[in-house]
Amino acid sequence: MRPCKALFLYQVYALNNVYKHGTTNAMSVESTRREMLGRTMTSTFGGIVSSSGWIAPDAAVAKADNDASFASYQIFPDASANLDPSLQQIAPSDLNQILAMTNTDGGSGGALWLGEHHNSAKDHMLQADFVRVVHKQRQKKLGDKNGKMSVGLEMVQVQFQPALDDYISKKISAEEMKSRVDWDKRWSWSFEGYLPVFETCRELNIPIIALNVDSEDLGLVEVGGFPNLPRDKIQKYISDPAGFAQFASYPYFKTYVDYTIGPSYDLHRSMGILRTTITGLRLDEDMSFSRFFSGRILWDEGMASNAYKWTKANQGGLMVGLVGADHVKFEGGITGRFQRMAKDQPLDSISVILNPTLT
Repeated sequence: MRPCKALFLYQVYALNNVYKHGTTNAMSVESTRREMLGRTMTSTFGGIVSSSGWIAPDAAVAKADNDASFASYQIFPDASANLDPSLQQIAPSDLNQILAMTNTDGGSGGALWLGEHHNSAKDHMLQADFVRVVHKQRQKKLGDKNGKMSVGLEMVQVQFQPALDDYISKKISAEEMKSRVDWDKRWSWSFEGYLPVFETCRELNIPIIALNVDSEDLGLVEVGGFPNLPRDKIQKYISDPAGFAQFASYPYFKTYVDYTIGPSYDLHRSMGILRTTITGLRLDEDMSFSRFFSGRILWDEGMASNAYKWTKANQGGLMVGLVGADHVKFEGGITGRFQRMAKDQPLDSISVILNPTLT
């Protein structure tokens, strides 16, 4: 099994960013937990507004601006008692090859996870440009028209894959795709923010793959845990039950739980949004941590499994996964699960956190 690379990608801006702060509006009981979280985050933080430009990793992709710069770093973990990881800056030309997975001997595929902040337009612009750069690099190196790659989406649930296929084949518009994937109800973060990514994939004929667990199934786990999920549904998301169970024993998974899932649960509780499931079902009391935890690991396992299925069916192919930053931290989320599934194959797994100072 190849080790997972972890990177930070920064856009460094002049000091003209504006941070908005406001109060949360009242929410109806019919709102789903995702809608409530989205509204609260938007009204509380308002995102980041900047008039400055930015530099993409390929000069041919975007016009440089004197007010901005781009920097990337690779993280070298320290497993000793000192726990003192280090950073090493990566040159843009080297970064392009790393992300495109064209700098390795033998295999040229796997998964590249771009950990985003859902409400950050800057992150989505970066994602669109990296998709273009990776495509160009792989097309040049592999001679494949679409770069032998795909883009995986946390934002879309697996049941809606046909809508994504129709969009890429230009049978439907972006607006129709938005409607068919039930975006406003099931994701709620700005659809327009992701349009640069979708339009780039459509232009370059890069398949878009739905990664997320269907809300109806996740809701069952949030109410009654895994025993509440029918066997056929479990098999849909967990193809390796033994590996899934063993994963919980890894030290980095405990770190992931302590530093990612635990704080996420505390945030949901402090915001008062644990009285509803992902589908909007009203609960008599706050969802327990065990139910929240079960839903979260099903989410991670399901996304990693769907990504792995695509790479297995497309030998040498690269999936660029667009997921929340929390899912790619500490190898205990998607990245480690993908590595576990691909342990006997020459597949790389690279995790990237975009603009980590926003986290």
